[in-house]
Amino acid sequence: MSKQDRLKELFRKYLDDKKMTPDEVRQLRTLIQDERNQELLDQLLAAVYEEEREPLAAESNSRVAFEEVLAKINDDLPVRAPAVVYLHHRNRWWKYAAAASVIFIFASGAYWLLRHDTPTALVQQSPPSKIDIPPGGNKATLTLADGSTIALDTAQNGTLGRQGSTRVIKLANGELAYKAAAKMPVSATLYNTIATPRGGRFLVTLPDGSRVWLNAASSLRYPTAFNDAAREVTLTGEAYFEVEKNTAMPFRVNVNEIQVEVLGTHFNVMAHTDEDAVNTTLLEGKVKVTPVVGSQVVAQSSKLLTPGQRASLIRGKAVLDVQSQVNTEDAIAWKNGLIQFDGNDIHAAMRMIARSYDVEVEYRGSIPATHFRGAISSNVPVSQVLNMMERTGEVHFEISGRKIIVKP
Repeated sequence: MSKQDRLKELFRKYLDDKKMTPDEVRQLRTLIQDERNQELLDQLLAAVYEEEREPLAAESNSRVAFEEVLAKINDDLPVRAPAVVYLHHRNRWWKYAAAASVIFIFASGAYWLLRHDTPTALVQQSPPSKIDIPPGGNKATLTLADGSTIALDTAQNGTLGRQGSTRVIKLANGELAYKAAAKMPVSATLYNTIATPRGGRFLVTLPDGSRVWLNAASSLRYPTAFNDAAREVTLTGEAYFEVEKNTAMPFRVNVNEIQVEVLGTHFNVMAHTDEDAVNTTLLEGKVKVTPVVGSQVVAQSSKLLTPGQRASLIRGKAVLDVQSQVNTEDAIAWKNGLIQFDGNDIHAAMRMIARSYDVEVEYRGSIPATHFRGAISSNVPVSQVLNMMERTGEVHFEISGRKIIVKP
């Protein structure tokens, strides 16, 4: 099958709300990003418009949005490599508008969809604010077993120190890693803690080879050598784990009200203290999620997750709710350099922005119950994120120092 035939197949599958595998999603993204397919994309969108125009004639607001977006595309071509939005909508017409808007809006560095319960036409993006806050980056502090600290973002590459028989190394790509000396006797267990500030992220490779991406305002405490029957770490905030398989030594993540146990797998844990729930999303392998009350593991309430499932625990309740066929790409968007909303209300969206940009948020007036869907690079100034959110026409933002003021 040619690449263009594959694009047609995946494009139709996406628009028809058929289940797509992670590989298919990645293929579709790659094909849409290929400028050589631009003409075919235009043809596909035009065909969709002709196909659905008559049956959905009553949906004038949605059609206006679609036509305005197409006009913008014609005005602004050529654009930089487009991307695709993976969203679910109440009606197909709005999805077609979204598919088109992706191509236009990515010209400004984002792919985005903002939607009310009743779809409304997109509005012109307001000019960037003169006052701005830059994006975060790779920032973290490492606390060694003796209590001394190292600022990892400013530390030079190479060996940072020794913890027992293990060398602590900052690699050339900025990653933190641990390398055990060969043929050294087992020493007393020492613990390190890596912590990211608001506006920071960092990647660490643990002594067993497992890799952990820490999101903003998070920390991970772990031994510098795994010498016990299990590999145990303690997390606050949010992290994505790629765990090295070791059937003889399970890997456990302890995070305030849950424990996640695996042998080798890929999963995301979101446990920020300012959120109502603790979420564990599984991408590969299997994990067992168990509620913890006080210091007691509630084994009888454990849930075994398979790929595509998410276990949610409402804080203060030892009950897990498991959702199937969730969009795992949403869970790890932050790890892939995106700020992504999936129907978040204004308060949830602003909590995410506050962590990503290290800002305070203040609300003034009666803020509408607007919800947001879409994504933008986390490597852009905060004004670009806020300008996109203002496209709803229902919220307005002002930046004052490191404070964002939200108004209706």
